[in-house]
Amino acid sequence: MAKSIRLISLLIITGLMLSACTVNLNIKSNNQVEDIYEGKYDVLDKGPEKGGSVRLFSTPVDTLNPIVTNNQYVQDFLGLVFEGLFKLDEKQQPVPVLAQSAVTSADGLKITITLKNGIKWHDGAPLQSGDVVFSINSILDTKNGSVYAAGLQNIASVSAGNNNSVVISLKQPDALMIYSLTFPIIPIHYYNKEKLSEKSSKKNLAPIGTGPYTFVSYDAKTGVKLKANDNWWNKGDSELTTPYIQSVEVKIFQNTGKATNAFQSRDVDVVTTDYSEFKNYIGRTDISLKRYPSKNYEFLSLNITKGPMANKSLRSALAGFIDKKKLIDTAAYGIAVPAELPLFPNSWINQLVNIEQYSDLKKSKQLMTQNGYVLSHNKYVSKTNSKAFSLKLIVNQENELRVNTANAIAAQLAKNGITVEVEKLTWENVQNRIKSGAYDMALLGYKISTKPDLSFAYSSDNIKTGLNTAKFSNPVVDGYLQQILSQPDGEKQKSLYTNLLKTVLDERPYIGLYFINNSLLCSKNIKGAVNPNIWNSYNDFSQWYVPQ
Repeated sequence: MAKSIRLISLLIITGLMLSACTVNLNIKSNNQVEDIYEGKYDVLDKGPEKGGSVRLFSTPVDTLNPIVTNNQYVQDFLGLVFEGLFKLDEKQQPVPVLAQSAVTSADGLKITITLKNGIKWHDGAPLQSGDVVFSINSILDTKNGSVYAAGLQNIASVSAGNNNSVVISLKQPDALMIYSLTFPIIPIHYYNKEKLSEKSSKKNLAPIGTGPYTFVSYDAKTGVKLKANDNWWNKGDSELTTPYIQSVEVKIFQNTGKATNAFQSRDVDVVTTDYSEFKNYIGRTDISLKRYPSKNYEFLSLNITKGPMANKSLRSALAGFIDKKKLIDTAAYGIAVPAELPLFPNSWINQLVNIEQYSDLKKSKQLMTQNGYVLSHNKYVSKTNSKAFSLKLIVNQENELRVNTANAIAAQLAKNGITVEVEKLTWENVQNRIKSGAYDMALLGYKISTKPDLSFAYSSDNIKTGLNTAKFSNPVVDGYLQQILSQPDGEKQKSLYTNLLKTVLDERPYIGLYFINNSLLCSKNIKGAVNPNIWNSYNDFSQWYVPQ
């Protein structure tokens, strides 16, 4: 049973993958010197007010059906039109949106979700449990190729319950399923006769949702137009209801580079960028730059099966010698957030243990001494044979950020008496060396999902899949991972997570480094709650406003 639960948990890690992540840190943005926004938006900000418009961007639209689109930028702006049962807040806690409540059965195999009353689709029809059933079944239909399907693989069936509720039956208990119920809900009465897999069909290009903005028009060349939904169910009770911004234009570009150029020339008001681009904007006062962690997590995978890294104490010593903040400043140009575990930096789970105690320089020196090493001519050598303590670090040569990081790690460890040889290999050769065990350390990356199930990195079942690159196997850890998935009680789940984190940090099969940042670039005329996060670039968009 434990194996089957963990294998299912692997399937539901939406978008999680071992990543080669090729980047170019030398990209330069056009018009760097010209402060084209300076003085253009010196408008007296009187506070939130209705009115105005904002121009967003997307790459070419494949479909406007949020369940079947594979374009992340389309998913982003469709978040203004559609809503999910839940969303994740900045601490990775599920927050009800269309759902009123969720109750899990004693055996953990059924989740009953009651919907909020009074919510209507943009055409005036009421939101009903059948819409949720239709949405889930549409996602699970393999013909639709939905990006959300991987997260729902543990669902055995879904049906409408009493009092506008939905009953989700699971194949195995999964106390973290709610983290996967953030996908957009679509109306059955509108789409039930459409073939969702035919992305160019009429209704797939004219969406109807429940969100703060309604669809106006779409043109493949000029883009998408949206307008404020005056009847939005969540508009608030005050006289000045949200959304404040009254119209949204999504302009379409062939690639993100052209979108960024359009931002420079003031043809677009907002763009999302990765670190290779937004680093060129740091320090500029003529725009607003909002940094936030992406899903890209970088770490050192240690060869715990043979060689020096088979010694747990030496693994812990190595972790204490690496200063993540200096590493980011040196190699990542300050465009990342330090992280010890494959958990988002602000996640509530990270707060359960004092992670800093596991990376202590003084303790690292003590551990080296306890394991028979002494400093000689600024290098650690064995007391028994005077052999220097040295390691090999492999990294894929196509990834400039990763190569820079590897070199910076080698420099830090050299200052602390440890010699590191950096081997730059092709991504294919890196993977082959990991499989064969011919390495000491490997600099790798994961793309993390919304669900805080750490089975992918620490479960012994995932040694075979290749995600558990350190080939870490611990029956106690396997037990914690299983119990977390089957424990619906929040406080007991916290205790299990605490024990899990303490154990893996003590065992130290990996050394976490950082999450790479993304950024939202905004023109100065946009005010309000501009708070992008890892889950939603346009988070709280209904509370943005443009001073009139």
